Amino acid sequence: MTDVASLRPLFAVLVSAVAIPIILSLRSRPNVREGVTLAVAATKFGLVASMVPGGLAGTTYVTRIGEFGNGISLALRADPLGILFALLASLLWIVTSFYSIGYMRGLSEHAQTRYFASFAASLACAVGVAFGANLV
Repeated sequence: MTDVASLRPLFAVLVSAVAIPIILSLRSRPNVREGVTLAVAATKFGLVASMVPGGLAGTTYVTRIGEFGNGISLALRADPLGILFALLASLLWIVTSFYSIGYMRGLSEHAQTRYFASFAASLACAVGVAFGANLV
């Protein structure tokens, strides 16, 4: 396997993390809020999908963020299995977002903004775990 230094794993995690305050700020504009949710979901899917050809060829995308303390490094490593997991999670986020919009609006749920922001946070965490270089 070939390691390639790339910011794509970091961007794949950050795209939904950056969307959280944006989604929260759009509380009074549900159409825009849900449009942002769908746009960010599609962007995350596109970022992860852009790593698939390299992953199939044996490339591992690595983002080294820094070192803390006594040699503990913070890094993201998108290997083929992690890319598969992240691709599945990001694809399901798109599908689930459409379902959630209809479900939440149909029931007139009171905490729709909080739900969509929490969903974005959970996807940022899921992709972060999928790309975690050193989980132990």
